[in-house]
Order: sequence, then C-alpha cells, then structure tokens
Amino acid sequence: MKIFGIILAVAAIFVIWSYIENHIFTVHYYKVKDKKIPDSFHGVKLMYLVDFHNTSYERFNRRLKKSIEKQSPDYVLVGGDFLSRPDRDCASAVDLLVFLSERYHVYFENGNHETKMKNHPKMYRNIYQDFMSLTKGLNCHFLSNESCRINRDKDSIVINSLELNERYFVHHCSENLNKSDIIRLMGKCNSDDYNILLAHSPNYFDAYSDWGADLVLSGHNHGGMARIPFVMGVLSTEAKLFPKYSKGMYTNKDSKMIVSAGLGSHTIKVRFFNPPEIVMVTLIGE
Repeated sequence: MKIFGIILAVAAIFVIWSYIENHIFTVHYYKVKDKKIPDSFHGVKLMYLVDFHNTSYERFNRRLKKSIEKQSPDYVLVGGDFLSRPDRDCASAVDLLVFLSERYHVYFENGNHETKMKNHPKMYRNIYQDFMSLTKGLNCHFLSNESCRINRDKDSIVINSLELNERYFVHHCSENLNKSDIIRLMGKCNSDDYNILLAHSPNYFDAYSDWGADLVLSGHNHGGMARIPFVMGVLSTEAKLFPKYSKGMYTNKDSKMIVSAGLGSHTIKVRFFNPPEIVMVTLIGE
C-alpha cells in the first residue's frame, strides 16, 4: 500500500505540473548569423509561432497578445498546427490570426493538422474550410509548397513553405525524404538568396539542408512533451522515444534549424520541464 501511495503521489504531481505548464508560456530568443543575410535585414526580428492548436491563454488570448506586442517583431512566421483536429471550431485560431495580421506581415504554412483537415473535410466538419473563409482578405500570406520574396529597402530574402503528405506524420513513421522530393514539391532552391524554410516537421533536416535552406523553422514535436532538463525531449508526436530534434537550434553543414516547443498541445496534453513558447529570431549579417 505504501508503494501504491508513492506512485499515486508522483502521478498527481506530474498531472498538476503538466497542467500548470500547459497554461504558461515563455519567450525563447535566438540570434542567427550568416554572411548571406543582406544588410537591410541585419537586426530584423522574426517571430515564429507554431503548434498553437487553437489554444486560449485567458479570454481572447489577452496574455499571449500582450506578450506578442511587447516583442515588436518585424515579421511573423506561422509554422502550422494553428488548428487542432479534436476541436469543434477554429475560433481561437481565427481570433489570433486576425490580431497578428492587423499589426504585422504574416506568413502562414500548414502543419499536419491543417493538411489532414483540408484533405478530409467531412471527417473534420469543414473546420479548415471555415478557417480559410474567416481569414480571407487578411494581411497574411498562406503558403503551400511555394515561396514568397520579402523586400526590404534594396534587399530581399525568401520565405519557403513545405507542406508534406499526411504519410510523413503517422505514428512510428519511417518515411524517407530527400532533396529530389523537395524539388518535386517546391522546385530548386536559389542559392544566391537567403532562404528561410518553414517545414513543420523537423525530422527531415538532412533533406532540408541538402535542398539549400539556410534557416529552417520547425516545431511539431512539442519539445518532446516531457524533457530531461538540459538534455533532450522524451517522446515525439510520432510516438518515437528521444527524438533527434525536439527543441533548440541545430546545425547541419551550412544550414541551421530552430525547433520550437510550440504554443499548445492537443488530445493528451502532457508537458514536463517543457513550457510552451514563442520563438524570436534576430537575423545578424556577417
């Protein structure tokens, strides 16, 4: 009975801790240095939001909106999974995107949740279609396997968005992705430009690097859900233990990848030593 009591107490602590972490968020700051970053983009601040999952931080996300305004980003990049398949509406996601688009230039890519909801409208009650209808006309560029050039003074950089098939996100996924697959979806990468790739899944960093991405922004793994502090995440969203890429900055050849722990959770809302986060990236030319 004593052992059972200890197990029960530990489980209760875990549940309470996880509940608390799901209702707070942090801001994580990165500096990315690269000689390819044009002079006009030196010091530019990018805000990266991913895995929001139709979450609410207080009524109308007031606490989240206040924190976003405090950061004063130059551009906002949304990495997908703003919607959440278990939900019955998209109200919180629409409200936040309206807020963002009224203040900033926003670039939005689909995550696996949006892709699945788009491809199976009857199964998901047309929530994706409602979301697109309600956000039509906003100052937001919706990108799917395409690129968009951002001009600033005399210079420019390119935002690329990769939307992968559903099969790349199934549990225990063993799909391979290579450079030729990305070229087939998006075309070749122009190495003369500074290329930022929005790629929801971080699991294919080798392919992103081979394609030519200078900076990859990703999420999807929710920081590994629970984390071993200062070491690694425990579980990927494909139910793989100790994912290689869960949270932080990684380097592969000349490419860098920043993986966010995300802003929300869905279904089984587990977070331990792993609070939700806003990611802020400052570009530094060399």
